[in-house]
Amino acid sequence: MQCWLRVVFCVLVASARPQVIFTSGSVSVTGLAKALTEVLVNSEMGHRKTLYIYTHIRSPSASVGYHLEDLLSRLLVNLPSTGQGRRLFRQTPMAYKPYVHAALVLVDDLQSLSEIYSRIRATQDLSHTLVYMSLPQEVESEEVQLALQLLWRLSVLNVGLVLRTPGSSNSSQLIMVSYYPFSADHDCQVIRATVVNRFNWETKAWDSLDYFPEKLGNFHGCRLTCATWEDMPYLVWRPDSGAGKGSAFVGIEGALLQFLSDNLNFSVGLYWMSKNEVLATFDDSGSIFDEIFGKHADFSLGGFHFKPSAGSEIPYSQSTYYFMSHIMLVTNLQSAYSAYEKLAFPFAPLLWRAIAVVLILACLLLAVVVRLWPKRELPPHPYYQLLVLTMGGNLLDRFLPRRLAGRLVIFTWLLSTLVLRSGYQSGMYQLLRQDTQRNPPQTIAEVLAQRFTIQLAEGNEARILASLPELQPSQLLQLEGSELQSFPALARQSGTAARLAILTPYEYFGYFRKVHPMSRRLHLVRERIYTQQLAFYVRRHSHLVGVLNKQIQYAHAHGFLEHWMRQYVSAVDETDESVARIASTAYSTLDGIDGDPRLSEAEEQQVVAVRQNVLSMRELAALFWLILWANIIAVLVFVLESLLPKDFYGKLQRFLREKLGK
Repeated sequence: MQCWLRVVFCVLVASARPQVIFTSGSVSVTGLAKALTEVLVNSEMGHRKTLYIYTHIRSPSASVGYHLEDLLSRLLVNLPSTGQGRRLFRQTPMAYKPYVHAALVLVDDLQSLSEIYSRIRATQDLSHTLVYMSLPQEVESEEVQLALQLLWRLSVLNVGLVLRTPGSSNSSQLIMVSYYPFSADHDCQVIRATVVNRFNWETKAWDSLDYFPEKLGNFHGCRLTCATWEDMPYLVWRPDSGAGKGSAFVGIEGALLQFLSDNLNFSVGLYWMSKNEVLATFDDSGSIFDEIFGKHADFSLGGFHFKPSAGSEIPYSQSTYYFMSHIMLVTNLQSAYSAYEKLAFPFAPLLWRAIAVVLILACLLLAVVVRLWPKRELPPHPYYQLLVLTMGGNLLDRFLPRRLAGRLVIFTWLLSTLVLRSGYQSGMYQLLRQDTQRNPPQTIAEVLAQRFTIQLAEGNEARILASLPELQPSQLLQLEGSELQSFPALARQSGTAARLAILTPYEYFGYFRKVHPMSRRLHLVRERIYTQQLAFYVRRHSHLVGVLNKQIQYAHAHGFLEHWMRQYVSAVDETDESVARIASTAYSTLDGIDGDPRLSEAEEQQVVAVRQNVLSMRELAALFWLILWANIIAVLVFVLESLLPKDFYGKLQRFLREKLGK
């Protein structure tokens, strides 16, 4: 309501003044207002519900001053009134906000334009801006060129600058000029005034309805420099890649960068950030980007997280986030199941005890039958036959029970042992295929309670302590290298008494698991510590924000980011046996930031069977050990039988009968 009252007051004040008609040639204020109104109504500006209006008159002479104020009054009167209305702001300072709007600027010269933008700050390319300058009359004039260069520095790209130029027959013309920073007609980022539209006095309309032509849809092969650093699974540059060899970039961010380059037709220049520069990005002030965007690069890409609270003091702007990074814990496995424990794995200890009790009771029942009914016909070696039945063997027909009750007992026994055998086989197969480990911590609270030493990359201490206030600083240890370099050492600690964990984005572990089968000796705690969104960084209010946001939205909508995620990183809920292994990507080490973690030759030989999807000797060790021990015991018994007298067993049986008879 205050905005409307303010505008109505301006109109009333202007209408109360003497009506001075200012003309230049045959262009009257009325005609000029008509031309500008056409742009405000019929262009993209007409769809905006917010219109910012700015006027500045450096030389308030009677003619120029009344000319611009009368022009504004007629513009406001000519604007059509709609049911929804339009919010109008006059001379209001405008802080940067990521929403689209329209801006009308009425000035007399370049100095007035500079004065306005020193107060309202940049509107970036989220605005459609119409500027009228009353004094310049030549497109090639230095003042017009400097005005467009000012708008370019402020990233005001969707702009039309209206001028009154002398015509060929003593009549002035209205033209609209703008600039194309990327064009096939001139060098890259050269700001040159170009006529984009003319007002036709006969038809009372502009020659073209495209008042704000697209300027950033095609960069015409111009070079944009990206500040980044090599780090899989995010980005790696393959300098030997050429035609027919695929893209020059691999990794999640590398594929996205190639996607942008191909869609927007720009060549990628690279500014490799040093280790010190990368570590400086952890500083919340972001001061390192002042130097990077001032001297080295147009935008940055390197796992930099989106900061929703970034205020005016931050020297950079950021795109919308393109990737959700989950910060999680990866631990070693303190005590893997032994080879013999794996044989007992399918059943719980209580079930094993129940089975043992049932077998013992069955043997006692047989002993009672043999003792009380010695003449009853039983299979030879009844205890052995009981074991054979339990393991799935058969009895001879002549030893089957003749009565229905006995056959019902034997049938129940066979059915129950069949269920037990099937369950055991299923559980054993699951164990051997997945190499299940013993009771790793399932939550972050368990990791902290069990006093794991948590290793993390340099610069993350403050953030992790803020996220986990219950974590003791004594439990923290700084990694000497990167997460990828540290995973093999963590895997080698599995099976020992050491309790170690690495704090890492899930992408690192997912990529490591896709590349290295030894990741089966690591455990991922599925609970997330926190989630951070990754975004592009550009200089403050850069025109590239809108371009990047459109491409990120396009990549999301068509599933490209999910495709690259599946290609380089396995899904969070993906089981180990379903992970499709990929070849490790070799890349150079920059200032020791990262390296390529490779298996030793012995470890490679150890996991060949896993890659071929067959059971290895390690997984079947208990079975071979049992066979070996059984054969050794059989040999020892055979030696003892050979050394003992032939009537030893007869004497032993007579001795036992005598003792039991007493």
